[in-house]
Amino acid sequence: MTGTLLLTFDDRHIAGWEEALPLFEAAGARVTFFVVEADLLDETEQAGVRRLLAAGHSVGSHGARHRNADEAIAELGAAEYLRTEITGSVAALRSLGASASSFAYPNSRRDETTDAVLLEVFDHLRGGSPHTTDLATARASIVPRDARVFPGRGIDTGRGGVPRPNDAVLLSKLLRELAEEDGTLALYAHEIAPVAQGNHIHPDRLHAVLTEARRLGLRMLSFDDYSPTSCS
Repeated sequence: MTGTLLLTFDDRHIAGWEEALPLFEAAGARVTFFVVEADLLDETEQAGVRRLLAAGHSVGSHGARHRNADEAIAELGAAEYLRTEITGSVAALRSLGASASSFAYPNSRRDETTDAVLLEVFDHLRGGSPHTTDLATARASIVPRDARVFPGRGIDTGRGGVPRPNDAVLLSKLLRELAEEDGTLALYAHEIAPVAQGNHIHPDRLHAVLTEARRLGLRMLSFDDYSPTSCS
């Protein structure tokens, strides 16, 4: 028995994601990139998305304009939210060859209403969870393998010049617990770089996570690969 790790990366950092492809290949990991503003990608970015897909990874939607789903649905209604924030994003990604069958909530803003609306469009949804240094609380991010909504746990190492709290020890414990049960854990980061203006994960930290997951024998799947039977 061993768990499944869903590594995910958000926003529009396609060039940096491409540079990290050798890390994923060396670890035997397939991951998911959640792209925002897919309809605004230039030719270089579009080609990059195609290369991410050709390398065996998945590309999902992060919304057209990164709007908070809960606020937008309350303000616009479900139909108008889907028209303005989801339909164009999915169409743009599918034109590049992506399935766009999964969605990551901008700013991790979700509730039961947003889940109900978006599960009519997507196979899986990924949110986020509050940062915690308590292992018992962090374990809530591990969900059954038949789940369709994943809380997600952030693993960025900084935002601009401000480092995030170092939770490498807790994450290692969480991965070990995942290896001992038949559950699934989604992790998320943003840009992959030693330093960056926005949210980012240092390549060394990413390498450490991938190395630990491989050592523990975790299945590292993308959302397109993921299903209850694929985790058997």
